[in-house]
Amino acid sequence: MLPHIASLLDPIQLLGRLLSLPLVSLILAAIIAVGIAVSPREAARRRGRVRLTPSASTAVSARYTPEHRALGIAAIVVIVIFIAENLITGYVLGMFGVSLNGVVGWWRYATPVFTASVGVAILLAMIVMHGSTPPERPVVAARRTWLTFSSRVGSVGTALALLALATTTLLAGLASSNLNGGPYVYLEIDVPNETIDPIRPWFYGWAYGIPVLICTAALVAVVVAALHANAARAFLRPETVVAEQRERRDIASGIARLAASAALLALAGALRFIAEAGSVAGLTIQGDSGSDSYDVFWRYGELAAIGGWVAPALEITAFVLLFLVTAQLAHGTGPAAPAEQAAESRAAK
Repeated sequence: MLPHIASLLDPIQLLGRLLSLPLVSLILAAIIAVGIAVSPREAARRRGRVRLTPSASTAVSARYTPEHRALGIAAIVVIVIFIAENLITGYVLGMFGVSLNGVVGWWRYATPVFTASVGVAILLAMIVMHGSTPPERPVVAARRTWLTFSSRVGSVGTALALLALATTTLLAGLASSNLNGGPYVYLEIDVPNETIDPIRPWFYGWAYGIPVLICTAALVAVVVAALHANAARAFLRPETVVAEQRERRDIASGIARLAASAALLALAGALRFIAEAGSVAGLTIQGDSGSDSYDVFWRYGELAAIGGWVAPALEITAFVLLFLVTAQLAHGTGPAAPAEQAAESRAAK
């Protein structure tokens, strides 16, 4: 009894248990996101926004504000569905005596990616149907691609997150095995120098990975399409070009953050699952004459353990990105400058 209590009081083990809870990651991410929002750099960025005349400001706001709100709502939905799924499958079902043992819960890893895909797809539809109206006065501009308004850092970070998720899923699928033609949900760990059957803990195999890969491919497709539609549409007026470029950069940044956060949430869950399966270190067989113990070790066990410790950092980063996207709900073009208002009034007279 005392060793058990001591293990619960061990700071490292306690920290590991806390960081394995998505709610703890959510709280830490909220604190970090608030710190970013009130930082001097973010305040200077808001003050540096282009200030337009009232008519131009109204036109720009009517085009882009709904798109910012759609991104913010999509980020909230990703957070709510992810946390709700964890609470329901991890706690609520157990309170009612419902067990998911033996159930291949692939949706736990595919859901954030799928939800982000739906959010970006809705944004794409909004851009195509309502955000690509003909210009009031055409502006001659260079040809734009889906990377024109994307931040280089954001694009690279999103690409790395998606690539890490796809690579981890593929490698885990290749390492997985099935039993008697069933789903690929096992990891075979041989017992060295013995003829007994290998240990087969549940693992992040193809049964989990294929839905994740399908959702990841869909997410990449809609992200590229949305970034292209956001960049390629015409500007409203010559005097709104600078402001619209800023709006499009913010929208491209929101799309990238939404995609990266979904990939990181799925990757964090996958790494935890892999670490749990790869940490099996022993086997005990009970017999009539007693019990025999065997040491086992998966050759990638150390890498799996590292992934398990990295998972909370990825999850916290994902929630921070989602909170930053959520802040776009309050996005606005800002008031017109007094001098510009006076100039427009004189021109109207």
